[in-house]
Amino acid sequence: MAVDHGQVPLVVGGRHREELMRSGESMRRWLTQLQLAGRLTSVESELVGQRTNKLTQTTEQGTPLCESNDEHIIALAQISGARLLFTNDNALTSDFKAKRLIDAPRGKVYSTSQSSEVQRSHRDLLRRTDLCRR
Repeated sequence: MAVDHGQVPLVVGGRHREELMRSGESMRRWLTQLQLAGRLTSVESELVGQRTNKLTQTTEQGTPLCESNDEHIIALAQISGARLLFTNDNALTSDFKAKRLIDAPRGKVYSTSQSSEVQRSHRDLLRRTDLCRR
């Protein structure tokens, strides 16, 4: 994986960090290893929370800004500049690819929802370094 090989950092912060830390001991150990190796980018929880609050508001037409209930992930990407997401959540995928939410560059999604095998398109995404800010 590109994160393990030092090609791109893993970005965490706010509720996302909390969710990962609750995932179990092996996840906590992996995050610690990435941090020690300098391959983990942390964003202040307060910044992510403030941006998340803005994203939970509705547009002038009364529609939500995000289709998913993962505004904290969109907020984290907006703040950090991360543009590669691993998810099988269709609503989050739609939000992450939405120009109004993630732009310059646009968001790319790595998903195994259609096939659990690593496809060529996935390998190509994992090789790209322009999808994250360092």
